[in-house]
Amino acid sequence: MSGEKIAEVAREYESYHGQITYDRMVCNQFVLAVLRGAVDPEFPDMRADQFPASERFVKVESPLRGDLIHWPGHIGIVLDPDRGEFIGSQSSTGVAAASYSKGYWHGQSSGKRPDCFLRYKE
Repeated sequence: MSGEKIAEVAREYESYHGQITYDRMVCNQFVLAVLRGAVDPEFPDMRADQFPASERFVKVESPLRGDLIHWPGHIGIVLDPDRGEFIGSQSSTGVAAASYSKGYWHGQSSGKRPDCFLRYKE
């Protein structure tokens, strides 16, 4: 159930903060804010590349809503695995949804390709 809660908190955060230009944050700060709101207010600080090695997550092949998606140097939250949609905080957009199944976040146009999906251990 925490995956659904993670996705809900991420969408709520986007609706309140996504369009505010001065509220830009790096990807791990966004994911940490969501995890602290959804599963554990004391969730420890982590950089994007520390999430895959954390004992709080397990790597999964097929993501569900609320799982994390990791690229080298970047982290986001899966919103709709059927559509390949995630939400993250990107320097070009702030907090916003994007596709990980096509375009830049799928490795096109010199973009990044995801290397793993992570599910929070309850």
